[in-house]
This record gives sequence, C-alpha cells and structure tokens, in this order.
Amino acid sequence: MSNVIPNVTSLNKRFITLNVIIAIKTMVTAKYAGLLEMLFNRFSNIVAIYTLDFYFTKMKQKSIRFVKDCMIKKGFVLFFLCTSLFSQDKLLLKQADILTSSAIGNETITRLDGNIIFQKTDTTLKGNFATQSDKNSIINLYGDVSVQQPEQIIYCDSLSYNNDTEFFEMFGNIKIKNGSRLISADKATLDQISNQMTLIDNCEINEKDRNRVYGDKIILDFKEKTLHSFKVLSNGIIFSKNSGYEKIDDLEKNIENEDILKAETILANLENDEIQNIELIGMASTLIHLYNDSLYDGINEVSGDKITMNIHNESAKRLVAEGGTIGRYIPNKSNKNIQEEIDYVADRVEFEVEKKISEMYGVVKIIHDKMDLSAAHINVDWSTNVLEAFSDNPFNQEEINRPILIENNREPMTGDTMVYNIKSRKGKVLMGESRVQENVYMGSQITSVTDSTFYIDDCIFTSCDPSKFYLGSKQVKIIYGDKVIAKPLSIFIGGVPIIGVPIAIFPHSSTERRSGWIMPSFGSSENRGNYLDGLGYYFAPNDYIGSENSLIFADRQGIILKSKNQYRDRYRFNGGLNFEVRKHLGSGESDIAQIGKSNKTDYSFNWNHNQILRNDQTFRGSASYYSNGEYNRETSIDPIKRLNQQAISNVTYTKRWKAPNISISVNASNKQDLMSKNKVDVSSSFYQSPTSLSSTITENTSTLPSINFRVARRKLFKNIPQDSWIGNIQWDYNSRLVNNSKNFYEAEEAVDTDGNISYVWKQNDSGNPESSNKLDAMLKNAFSINAPFTAFKYLAINPSIKLNSDFVNRYRVAEYDQTDSVSFRYEDAIKNRTTSSLGLSLSTKVYGILPIKLNKIKSIRHVMTPSIRFNFSPDYLSNDSYFQSFNDEYYDYFSSSIIGSTPTTSTKRLSLSLSNVFQAKIKDGEKEEKVNLFSWGISSGYNFNADQFKASNINSSIRSNLKNGVSIDANLTHDLYKFDDLTQSRINELDNFPRLTGIRLATNFSLKSKASDKKENSDREFSERTKEFLTDLSSNTWQSRVGISYTVNKINPSNTIENFWVNTNTSVNVTENWKLNYNARFSISDKDLVRHNITLYREIDCWELFMDWTPTGYAKGLYFRLNLKSDILKDLKVEQKTGLYNTRSSF
Repeated sequence: MSNVIPNVTSLNKRFITLNVIIAIKTMVTAKYAGLLEMLFNRFSNIVAIYTLDFYFTKMKQKSIRFVKDCMIKKGFVLFFLCTSLFSQDKLLLKQADILTSSAIGNETITRLDGNIIFQKTDTTLKGNFATQSDKNSIINLYGDVSVQQPEQIIYCDSLSYNNDTEFFEMFGNIKIKNGSRLISADKATLDQISNQMTLIDNCEINEKDRNRVYGDKIILDFKEKTLHSFKVLSNGIIFSKNSGYEKIDDLEKNIENEDILKAETILANLENDEIQNIELIGMASTLIHLYNDSLYDGINEVSGDKITMNIHNESAKRLVAEGGTIGRYIPNKSNKNIQEEIDYVADRVEFEVEKKISEMYGVVKIIHDKMDLSAAHINVDWSTNVLEAFSDNPFNQEEINRPILIENNREPMTGDTMVYNIKSRKGKVLMGESRVQENVYMGSQITSVTDSTFYIDDCIFTSCDPSKFYLGSKQVKIIYGDKVIAKPLSIFIGGVPIIGVPIAIFPHSSTERRSGWIMPSFGSSENRGNYLDGLGYYFAPNDYIGSENSLIFADRQGIILKSKNQYRDRYRFNGGLNFEVRKHLGSGESDIAQIGKSNKTDYSFNWNHNQILRNDQTFRGSASYYSNGEYNRETSIDPIKRLNQQAISNVTYTKRWKAPNISISVNASNKQDLMSKNKVDVSSSFYQSPTSLSSTITENTSTLPSINFRVARRKLFKNIPQDSWIGNIQWDYNSRLVNNSKNFYEAEEAVDTDGNISYVWKQNDSGNPESSNKLDAMLKNAFSINAPFTAFKYLAINPSIKLNSDFVNRYRVAEYDQTDSVSFRYEDAIKNRTTSSLGLSLSTKVYGILPIKLNKIKSIRHVMTPSIRFNFSPDYLSNDSYFQSFNDEYYDYFSSSIIGSTPTTSTKRLSLSLSNVFQAKIKDGEKEEKVNLFSWGISSGYNFNADQFKASNINSSIRSNLKNGVSIDANLTHDLYKFDDLTQSRINELDNFPRLTGIRLATNFSLKSKASDKKENSDREFSERTKEFLTDLSSNTWQSRVGISYTVNKINPSNTIENFWVNTNTSVNVTENWKLNYNARFSISDKDLVRHNITLYREIDCWELFMDWTPTGYAKGLYFRLNLKSDILKDLKVEQKTGLYNTRSSF
C-alpha cells in the first residue's frame, strides 16, 4: 500500500477520463439502456464514494491510501463512476473530508472521515466517519449520526444502512423528533419499504410531556409519513396528563392528574395523529381520573387480562375489561353522589364514560360501604346511582347466578332480579328470599324503603321445608334488628291453613343478642293456680350491655321479679349484676288479692366482675346477698343451687412484676352462713344445740382487707454455677396481713330450777339469740430455703428449712378468778410467735425391664421410685412467751387467735413411700408407642415423738387408665396395731400381720354399640312405614357411661360398713330422630334405687319434642314440651308440667 497526495495534474487526467466515460455512457445507453440499467443497479451504493462527486468536494492536503497496482486503482475509479451514473435511486455521497481504503485478504474496506453527508431523495444521513465493504451493500455510519427526513429527525451514536433492503439499524442514545413527539431508545431499526420503526430497550415516546409511552420494545407503523399505530411488546406503560378542577367547601381549585395504563403488550391506533383506541393485553391495568364537565369526580382503577379503550379528542369514551377483571372506584371529596370506595370483580366490564353506565358480566361482585352484591350481570347507572342485578349472563347462557345482596353484615338477600340505589339504600327484589338465623322468608317482591325497613309481598316464613310448615302473610314489614309485623298471619301445615290471626309481631335479629319482648308461658296447676312464667323484655342497647327483665306470676303463690344484667368489653373486662325479688303469699293464704296484706318479701343480689388492667394487673370481684337463708332451697330447681347455703363476696386486686417474679394482692371478702339464724333458733328444724361453753356458730366473717406479698422461689446465689451444690440453693418469702371481723353466736350456761347446768346460745333481753363481734388482725411471714443436690449420681437429696414469724393484735391471758379457777381474758396488744421446722428428703429411681413378650407387647418397663422424708420441729411448751403454766397445766396465749394454736410437742416424723409405674412398649408394624399400664404406690410413716401408735397406717393404691375411657382405682388401708374387741378400740400393740381396715374399689367405663353396615335380607313383606322404622332401628346407636364404687370400712372388725354404688348415664338413639337418656344411681348394698331420671328428645323437621321425667325423689315431676326449633318462633309451643316443675317457674 502507498499513500499519495493528489495534485492538479492527476485531477485533470481524471477529469478527461470522466469525459470519455460520459461519452461512452451516452452511446451505450441509447441502444442498451435497459440492460445496462439493470446491471449497474445491482452494485452497492457504496461505490459512489469514488465518484466524481467525491472530488467536487475540493479536498485539500488529505491523505489517500491506494493499492500498489495503479491500474487496479484506475479500474476501481472507473467502476465507481459508472456505478454512480446508473444508480440514481440509491444513497449518494454528498460530502466527506477523507477517503481511505485497505485490502484485507480478498475484501476491500473503504472508510470516510469528517463531515460525511449522504443523500437519497428526501433522506439525508450525516456522521463523522463511515465504512463499507465491497462484499455487501451495507454502509456503517458513526459519530454524531443523524437521519433527516421531512417528517422527523433521528439522532444516534451509530447506524447501519442496507442499500439493497433500505433497512436502518441504529445504536446508542437514539433520539427521534417526530412532529410534536420525542422518541428515544437504546437501539432502533427502520424499514423504509414497510415504513416500520422498531425501538428496543429503554424505549420512550413523549408527546409534549402530556403523554408518555414506555416499554422494552416498541414498534411504530407509519402511513403517508405520519404515525399510524404503535405496539409496546414488553412491560408497556402509558402516562397521560389531564386537568380540571375540584370543588371543596364552595372553593374551586385547578388540579392536574396523570392517568396510567399498564400491560405486557399495548396496541394503539392513530388517526390524524391522534390515538383512537388502545388495547392492553396481559396483566393489564388502568388508573383513570374521571371528570364531570371538568369537575374532578374520582379515580377508577381496573385490572384484567385484556383492556380495550376507545378515545376521542384525547378523552376515553369507552372501556372494556375482560378476563378476571378487578376494579376500584375511589371518589374525590368533591363528589356529592358517592362518598365511599367501590370495589368490583367480574369476568367482563364495559364502561361508557359519557353515559356513565357500567355493564358487568360473569361472576360479578360489588362491595361498597357495608354493601356486598353479587350476580351474573349487573348494570350500574352512575348518574342516578341505580344498579340492576340479573341472574343470567348474556355472554354465557348456561351461567345462572342469582343476585345476592348483603348489607351491614346482615343475612344475604337473594332473588331473580334486583334494583338498588347505592346512595339512598332503597331497592326491590323480585322473587326474593333471605334468612333470620335458621329461618327463611321469601316473597314475590321485597322492597327496601330505608336502610333497616323492608316490605315483603306474599311472604312465606319458615324454619324448614315450606311443603311441611310455614307462616304465610299477604304483606310483612321487617324492621331489621327489632321486629317483624305480619298482616294477617296464617299457619300452614302441609300446605293447608290451620289457624290465622289478623296481625302478628315477632322479634327480629340475626344474632343471639337483641332487644325485644320475651314471650311468656301460661299454665294452671293445683299448687300454683293460674300462672304466667317469663313475661319480660330483653334490652341490648349495644354490643357491650344486655339486660333481661322478667316477671313470674302465680295467683296461689305470688310474684317474682328478676333482672339479669351482663356487660362485656372483650380483652378488658366482663361481669354481671343480677337482682331477684320474691313477694309471696303468707302461710295458708291462696288468694292473690291478699298479696298486699298477707305476704312475705325476700330478695337476692349477685354481682361478679373480672378486669385485666395494664402492666400485669388484674381486678376480680364478686358479691352476693340473700335476705332469707332458705332462699335457694325454696326457689330453685337446680339441686346444686339448693344446697348452696352460703353467700360469699370477694374482691381481689393483683399486681405482678415479671422480671423479679414478685407479686402483691389485696383482698376484701365476706362470708355469710345463710342458715346461721336457723341453727340457733330452737323452733327451727335446723337447730344445733351447744355442747360446751366454747361452742360457737359463725354468722359471717369479713376480711377488711387482706394484703399478700410474695417473692417466688429463686436462687440464693446468682453468680455461682448451677452444677455447684451452693448454686442450687433456693429461697422464697411470703407475707400476709389480715384484718378480720367476725360475728358469731356463743354459748352460755343455763341453770334450771333443779340446779342442773346446760348450755344455750347467748340471748338478749328479749330472749332472742344475740350475736357477738370480734376483731382480729395478724401478720404472717413465711420464709423457706432448700438446697437440692444429687449424690452418687442417682440419689436426690433435698434439705429444707422453714421459718414462720407471726404477729397478732389480740391474745388470750389465763388467770385465777375469785374462786381460784382459771379464767381467760383477752389482751389488746401486739404479740409475736416464731416457729421453725426442718426437712430432709431422699429419693431415687430404679429402672428395670421385664422380658415379657405378648402379641404386640415387646417389653415391659418397671420404674420404681423409693423416697424417704424426715421432718423435725422443736417443742415450744417451755417457752414462756408462748405458754402460761398453772399447776402443771399449760395455756396457750395464741389459742383461739387468728393464727391458730402453738404446737405443744416437738415433731420427729419419718415418711416412707414407694412408687411403681409399669409401662409397655407396643409395636404395631413400623409404629412404636409407650403405654402406661398401671401404677402402684405404697406409703407409711413413723412418729418418734408420739406417745402411742407411732407407726402410721399402710396406704396402698393401684391405678390404671386404659383405652376407651376405662379406669380402675383400688385403695387399701392396713393398720399395724391390734384391735381390742372388749373396749372396741385400738391398743398400742403391734399385730402379727397388718390388719385390713379399709377398701375402696372404683371403676369407670363406657359401653357403646357397634355400627353395622350389613343389610339383612328377609323374605317377609312389610309396609313402607314398617320398613322405615326397622331401617332406623337397625342403625341405632347407644352409649352408656358406668361408674361403680365399692367401699368397706373395717376399723371396727365387729361393725363392718359397706357401700356399693352404681352410677349410669345411658344415651340411646332409638331411631334416627328419637333420642333417649337415662341417668340413675343405684345402692347395691341397700338394694335401693336412689334416684333416676329419663329424658326423651325427638326432632320432627323444624319441630322438637322434649320430655323430662323424674319418677321419685325430691325433684320428682314431669315436663313435656313441643315447640319449633326456630329461636324466633320458639314461643309457638305446647307445654305441660307436673310435680316439682309445676310448683316453680320453668326458668
């Protein structure tokens, strides 16, 4: 290769050569113009680089590299010049500063540098340098590249142009100015034949900053030099600005919003350079701001598989979303029609913007302000806020989805067609139905006139199959949560009207709690006369309070008023407050008209409260009061309540600190014996005679207050490792301050005329028993410490120390009276007593395997746990601070005090026990499990300080809990000492063999029938009714829970006491619907049926039959009821009572 600087002579020679070429071209083209044109047009346009146009640029001092052979160079120049003459429709070089060429193998690469301009008709290419190979028709242009066309200008870092296919490839920082649009991308292609441009990576189309299109790949189609359509093929998103105004508080404010369209693929068509429609495909979503005459209404968000929009004058006119469509309308504050958000779901949604009409198809659901509506087709007119719901879907004739409306979490309302006003909440349902709890009401038309009031035409109200039973009415008015009014009302059984009333009112509520009247039951009996039970009203003003107030009236007994009140705030507090007043006729009186003259009034009060406070604090309280001690026994059917003869009130506050594990509690309580006055009343059948001067009967005890402080068990030394013996030492502390007030009846001596001394309850001047009062206070402090450790790896040793230091404000002092007898007085002063005790326990575990294999049992493990415990406490009898001594008699200062008497002897007691547990390892296939077979324990003890009978009884027990609820319990007691038949008492002499003194054997088990699916064939013929009964009977099930208890007391061998009890509770499903329960207690030893009770239950569609019969005993009687199962209609019943049920109210 050689470099040559061209001069004027060489240039002139080339000009002469060009003239010759031009002359030749003129002659040849006259005869072979067509053929030559075709041949020359097949050459690449790049040959024009070496045409005369190149030299007309007047290059000065430019370096040109030529090939070695000058003749080859001239041939190339001639070839390029001829090509340029016959290629007028190709890309032509207009300007360049430098031309260089190089040969690489058999390929020649030509390069242009500086101010390069190519021209082709109305397209101009510019750049800083260009290259082309003689092997193809591709021109590569680099450096500040631009492509200028009449309709647009393209800028990029580089491009490649195929002169044959007229195809551009552009790279790097592509900027395209197309009219008012600015288009950018990392890479682009342009096909001038098809007028299609493709943008690749970081693509954007920006139109005056109002409309912006983004995507990974965008295809633009041009028609007549204007943009006709575009496609976004990946991650498409469109932003479109719009403006209007909003009106808040009568003030107008200009606003600007931006709509957003997203999809995997976006297709758009343009006309007159404006978008006419947009199609979003694949994960499509739109966020569009809606306006009403430029007044901003709100935002509509829609997503689906495909969304199509029709646009006119840059405004959306119609939107269609298909495939799993989900939408939400968010109203603006200035929107007066709709204030709450609207969510909707459908298979297809069509929205006409100007008409403000939405059509939704498929599985449609709309949620708005506590309103939930679903249907197959819903039409919404947003200008009137009226929606219509239909059962059929025009796009799928096989799809039937009846409209379902749910308002304020109420029961669903369904129908064939529904019209509803979103704003006024008014509407109507054709062939509609709904539910109240388990009841159904339906009608030809249901009309909603307010948010909570409905009218139903041709109403049917039932709790079961209407062909069997229903209540019918021409028109029904329902006030939701209050009542149902029917005019008139007829009862239909089997479709036949049985009875009717001109008007009927029922309570209405979807929950168990509701305000409303409580319907009473009526009846008549010999004891009560004519009675009315349960007339009342339940008041539920909110979710936290409920009050049930009722009346019981019997014209031969009297009146009872009850008030039951509950309150509850979940996770904070709950409680109840109950009152009951009973005003009954006096003894022997049976005329209710005399209730004002001859009567007795009793009342009761009960309150309970539980509250969780902040910072680990709790408060609990309960209180009860009865004006009559026999109130429960006389007024209640419940046997447990009848036996309750105490009124206990109690309030407790507790505070706990978790980290140090410390707690404090404050308690105030009162305990009242309801029968105390009867016990001291000589005329009462409950009278208890005093046996000594020390006899007392407590009327009530009050604690005001009791304060308890507790430090839970913790380590004594925190920083010492636990594996050290000292590190295991633990301690705890408890302190309790109590202030008690006690009212009680005390005994006194009574001397008759013969001088005989007896004891009676202390009386006042009127001769009535008189109670006394005593105030006591104490402070008890208890401290304990123990140090468990293990010796020889297997022996667990636990020494312990307990210290108790107690203080009282009042103690007893013994002294001689004038007769030299010891009498007592009480000193009001603080006195302390400190006691202590020591303990030491040793235990270990011994494991053994019994080589027993039986069926699935592979082995039996025996765990034996022997333990020994020794307790010691000192003798305090010689302590003058605790005892007084008179003539070798000792008197305890703390006797009868609130802390109890002081121990008079020391304690040295040894306790022995041995526990045995037998476990079986059962393997069933690959499954293994451990089962506890039974446990056996034995214990006894020895008191070293006892004067006699130092050895304790030997107690042993065997317990086993088998599968299927079977339990076995056996307890034996053996006495080590002999029994003297003459004195009928034990003697302090060991027997040769332990004597069995007590036996208790008990077991509980269940018996069940086995379900059988076998159908027995019989040649016998039965009626259909008999077959149905036999089918029910053959599939019946029964279950019986049986408890057996056998006890023997042989402390006195000559007077053995035996008790043998059997308790059973049996349930039988006689047929599929008949259920029988039998509950009984038998005394086998006395051969007596102590008590038994039979309950019978039958479900009859929506009816239920209940019978409870107690044949014998205090609570004997019969109760029969046939009623509807519906909670609302439960007062439609037939009821009969006898015995105990007939003498008292039924609730």
